[in-house]
Amino acid sequence: MLEWLFAAGESNLWLFLGIVLLGLGTEIIPAEVALPLLGLYVSNGTLNWGVALLIGFAGSLLGATVFYLLGRYAGRPLLVKYGRWLLIKEREIDQGERIVGKYGTWSALFGRFLPVIRTVVSVPCGLFELSFKRYILASGAGLLPVSFFYIWLGERFGVERAEGMLKALEQEMWWILIILVGGAAAWIYYRRHSRK
Repeated sequence: MLEWLFAAGESNLWLFLGIVLLGLGTEIIPAEVALPLLGLYVSNGTLNWGVALLIGFAGSLLGATVFYLLGRYAGRPLLVKYGRWLLIKEREIDQGERIVGKYGTWSALFGRFLPVIRTVVSVPCGLFELSFKRYILASGAGLLPVSFFYIWLGERFGVERAEGMLKALEQEMWWILIILVGGAAAWIYYRRHSRK
């Protein structure tokens, strides 16, 4: 079942790694998805640990930097007005500002260990104009163990287990896909129209 994924990754490895890097950097592909996928490539021998960790860490740090700069240079009014297109609500910006206002650079470090906060904390760090150098050091110190953990999880999960699980779900896969896409569309519709 995963043969097509591995065949595509092996024949176009650098393209695949570039997509993962870009996806992590823009948060289009959540770390919880991309990093275990890198771990699966480690488990089947396509990638070694060093390359997987470098790509995962660099992509995650790129994403943290993009959202920090967005907060710092776009400013709060622009983020409140257009943040909904990035699925960022004003309430989330307020919450992030409270956390960053209270904990400063520590929020960039410890926020990396919490799945939802990991992305949201970057914007208020930029809004509060935390020192970019301190922000990058704190974010990097938090993102490295997180990247390692998710890649390790993907490797430990392994190809055999992933294929076994997918074969068991093969009959239900279309229903699951329809429910997930429908749920995501309904959620995005709700988020965009709940402001009106």
